[in-house]
Amino acid sequence: MPTPNSRTRADLIATLTEDIAPVQRIRPMRGGLSIGAATLVAGLISIVFFGFWTGMISGEASGYFWITNGLLAMLGGGSAAAVVASALPRVGQRSNAAIWGAAMIGVLPIAGLLSILSERGAQPVIWHWECSAYALAAGSLVAIAAVAFLRRGAPVSLEHAGWMTGVASGALGSLAYGITCPLDTASHTGIVHIAPVAVAALIGRVAVPPLIRW
Repeated sequence: MPTPNSRTRADLIATLTEDIAPVQRIRPMRGGLSIGAATLVAGLISIVFFGFWTGMISGEASGYFWITNGLLAMLGGGSAAAVVASALPRVGQRSNAAIWGAAMIGVLPIAGLLSILSERGAQPVIWHWECSAYALAAGSLVAIAAVAFLRRGAPVSLEHAGWMTGVASGALGSLAYGITCPLDTASHTGIVHIAPVAVAALIGRVAVPPLIRW
């Protein structure tokens, strides 16, 4: 025979569960694929508008070009993985791959400044800050894909998810646009093409948490 306490517990459980509806399980691979697809689309759109720089395949690209875009790819991939992981409601140690990637890419602006200040025939300073604007526009597609995936999950640290979304969108957006830019000096690639990462990170920290809050 049920006791009053057991009936009370049963009523409480029924009250808590009556509005619960089943949801589809979050699949991390789907998040990674969506961010990767957004990066690919951003790259294709950049090529349509600005053209593919053939210097990459004709041997004209400098070492600075390959180093910059290689580090952007590593940082973007690590940050995207952190975004996907942050959509899962769990606690504990996070991967620090994105942090190390940011530390490595932070060397590039320093190298760019040193090349400007160098007295040994430094390459001419070519700014063209519109490259940063185009990279941010390309990165917005990545950010949309990341936010859409995060909204389907249950991020525990909204601030961390915001930072990582910004870094991933800035890095992958700069990578997507970078394949169309023929300016490959140390000052241009190390400063102008890296600036979108910092700007997007700040935007992501402010704009993303309200969009993914439970």
